[in-house]
Amino acid sequence: MDQDDEPNVWLTVLKLVVGAVVIIGGLGLVLWWAGEHQMKNAPDPNTNSSKDAWGIVHDSPVNRKR
Repeated sequence: MDQDDEPNVWLTVLKLVVGAVVIIGGLGLVLWWAGEHQMKNAPDPNTNSSKDAWGIVHDSPVNRKR
């Protein structure tokens, strides 16, 4: 079997390590950017206005249809 038919093990390991670093670094960069973007667009937590409240904030925990 000729040595030139398959790549060296260290080259394969190097490619895998570089690929993992790129993927993990890219994911970390995307998560960092999303966190920064979310902090800039977040509403002020000190405001307590009913128009700022959303979702089930004003719903009663007791079902009154019984």
